Amino acid sequence: MELNGPGSLAPITQLTQASPVSGYGIESSRNHASEYFNVLLKRKWWFLGFFFSVVVLVGIYTFTRTPIFRAAAVLQIVQDNPQTLVGDRVDPLVAAMSYGDALGKFYETQYKLLHSRSLAYKIMDTLNLKQHPEFKVAEDRGLSEQEIRNSIAETLQGNLEINPVKNTFLVEVAYKSADKELAQKIANAAYKEYLRFSMETRQQSFVLIKEWLDQELQRLAQKVEASQRELFNYGKEKDVLLEGEDNVVVKRFVQLNHLLGTAQAERIAKEAQFRQISEKGADAPSIINNPLIQKLRGDIINQEAKISGIRKIFGKNYPQLQQEEALLVELRTRLQGELKRSQASSRADYEMAARAESFLQEEYNKQKTKVENLQGNLVQHLILKRDLTTNEQLYQGLLSRMKEASAASTMIPSNAAVIEVAELPRVPYSPKKIRDMAMATIIGLMGGLGLVFMVEYLDRSIKSTEEVDRLCQLPTLGLVPFLAQELHALKQESVGLQTYESPKSLIAESIHHVSTAVMLSLSERPPATIMITSPNPSEGKTVLTVNLATALAENRQRVIILDTDMRKPTIHKIFRQGSRPGLSNYLTGSATLSDIIQPTVVPNLSIIAAGDVPPSPIQLINSQAFREMVNILREDFQHIFFDTPPVIGFADARAVSSLVDGVILVFRHHSTSIVAARLATQLLNQVNAPILGAVLNMAKRDKLGYGAYYGYYKYYSKYYSSYHDDK
Repeated sequence: MELNGPGSLAPITQLTQASPVSGYGIESSRNHASEYFNVLLKRKWWFLGFFFSVVVLVGIYTFTRTPIFRAAAVLQIVQDNPQTLVGDRVDPLVAAMSYGDALGKFYETQYKLLHSRSLAYKIMDTLNLKQHPEFKVAEDRGLSEQEIRNSIAETLQGNLEINPVKNTFLVEVAYKSADKELAQKIANAAYKEYLRFSMETRQQSFVLIKEWLDQELQRLAQKVEASQRELFNYGKEKDVLLEGEDNVVVKRFVQLNHLLGTAQAERIAKEAQFRQISEKGADAPSIINNPLIQKLRGDIINQEAKISGIRKIFGKNYPQLQQEEALLVELRTRLQGELKRSQASSRADYEMAARAESFLQEEYNKQKTKVENLQGNLVQHLILKRDLTTNEQLYQGLLSRMKEASAASTMIPSNAAVIEVAELPRVPYSPKKIRDMAMATIIGLMGGLGLVFMVEYLDRSIKSTEEVDRLCQLPTLGLVPFLAQELHALKQESVGLQTYESPKSLIAESIHHVSTAVMLSLSERPPATIMITSPNPSEGKTVLTVNLATALAENRQRVIILDTDMRKPTIHKIFRQGSRPGLSNYLTGSATLSDIIQPTVVPNLSIIAAGDVPPSPIQLINSQAFREMVNILREDFQHIFFDTPPVIGFADARAVSSLVDGVILVFRHHSTSIVAARLATQLLNQVNAPILGAVLNMAKRDKLGYGAYYGYYKYYSKYYSSYHDDK
């Protein structure tokens, strides 16, 4: 994009690159620390204002606050042993719970109890806080009794702190108040009421347990009695009064079993004897071994021997022989009779043993049936007996717990212990002046820095020559400072004539820098006609125009200034001259050119005032008369300056730009926005205006930072201050 006239871009670029200002700007942009420091320096009043505001406000708040005292007691809270009421037996419900979860819930519950509304009411009633001056305000407001209690309880809860000590079973109970004695009393009353409340709660739990156990004991006693009656009635009905060998049916069955075995053995023996006698007759061992039969057989043998001896001696007719033979027959008869009787006796014994066995077998079978029925009845009997045993065991267990609960209710242990009581605080807890002021200082410093960089970020105005070069693509012709202190010291009434009236001032020196850059901006020749404008009003373009014209007039060159801002003319005011006749009068034909050219106090410098305010200034600017006037002035003056209205909002500047050799845009430091600067540049480029560059006007030294210009102004100020001192 062409910013200047033909052949003007290269010299301007060379001037920008060779300028020490640009060199220092590039170096500064590479040094981030320096940039941050420059930002802080430029915005130091924001920083200092925020810093001192925070420090002062915190100081006022800290040193005017009512001192608050804090008293704290330390408790040790331990969870109850879950085996307390069950002896050495672990409750299965407790054993099933997650230990960590149960422990966490337990301590959270205790902390809530310490900070509960009910505990606050107890503290209030114990210490009679309604009569304490700190709580009389609620009563003075005309509240009801319950509203007063609620208000005091809320105050207690708000000032009561419950702080668990990390990784311990300790908890700190603290209270804050403007009255140190009240803080101590409430802190001590808090833990005392908590201990009392804990013991009462545990006492109530023991009472409830005893009531429940008593009800269960009565219920189980009735159940045991019913089980005993049912067992007895069933045993009586089913003849199961005794179990095992003590039972009558079982005993009889055992006896019959024994008798049956004996009868069977006896029957077998009798049967064997009978069969032996039946098979062998008199040769049976049982007959042979019979003493009577043995005797009869012996007698028969002896008798036969006797008869045989008699027969041999006396013959068969011997009377004694007949007697002896008759005796032998009798003995043989008796033997036969005895054999028959033995056989009959053996048969009778066998038959009797068989009948006895049969009878016992029948009785055994009957008793066996009874025993079998008894075994079936014993199943239900055992079930009833087991129920009775279970009920008796439950009854005994509850009875044992009842005794333990009764004993434990007389000795209620506490799950909390006082480690430290609350002592009377000696120094206020708040405000902590040193800490608060240190925090205020830190916050002021950090907040001030943050505010500085936030304001710098939100500030979209042009803040440096580097931004002019980078954002607007315009070379910087120079920088004109805003030096209110120096102007006051020099007792100058108008800054518009600084170059003429104070040629060694800092403003005059900066104007000479700008004029030098302007004269070297074109390669063929210096620009003869120069238009000076700005994007917005009040950016110092008129003052810059007058000072630049003055700087060139001092070189014995004839210079004239045309006030083409016919809407708000200012040039005549700076030179303290009249505005009539002026440019508008000449262009409307009511005055001649010689009538409107006015000499000034500055040698070689003339002005053409704006004249009367016309209804349409742009028509006069676009007129042929205006162009012819400019051509006439070119012949008489070496440099012609045009002071125009702002570019944005008015077309006058763009119309004049087509008649000049160069255009200078004036940007006010920390005032002209980047958007306005770029828009003004774009509007002039649309009509191919020969823009020479931009001047950063009214630059404040405290907002420049430690760049090249700041160092230059600082050195220049010291140099000329020493010069005037020498004078």
